[in-house]
Amino acid sequence: MYPFIVIFLIILVFYNIFVYHLSSKIIFLENNIIELFKKRNNQVISIYQVSKNYINKSDEIFKEFFELKRKDFWENSFKIWLKDKINTYKKIHNEIDFIFNICEKNKKLTINPRYLYLKDSILEKSSKIWNRIEIYNKIKKEYKLYKKIANFSIIWFFYE
Repeated sequence: MYPFIVIFLIILVFYNIFVYHLSSKIIFLENNIIELFKKRNNQVISIYQVSKNYINKSDEIFKEFFELKRKDFWENSFKIWLKDKINTYKKIHNEIDFIFNICEKNKKLTINPRYLYLKDSILEKSSKIWNRIEIYNKIKKEYKLYKKIANFSIIWFFYE
């Protein structure tokens, strides 16, 4: 009976180390996604600089984006988790789509090399972001189950 308890304790310890390691990977992935969002959103400011000579009322077009950017900056200063920031990021993403739709209507702007470079870079970052968010959601879903099992096993162990 004694070897069984030792083996069970070893498995329990390794399982909890695995859950802790998975938790740290989730936090790393969250920080990576937030960093990508910051880089992408900062590039939109350059789109504003490039496009203001081509587009009428560019201040009005970018107004909502800048307000959301300020909100994002405020959230970043308080180290808010990704799950709490995702609504702001979705709104920013929609604003970026709106800005690109307006910019694409101006033929002179669409041949500007700086605009094209920035647009490609922003779209590339957006693609990376949504791929990583998909991975993040899958890992987070599995982590919840593993965490419940780990909590139950630890509580059960100390209850006996």
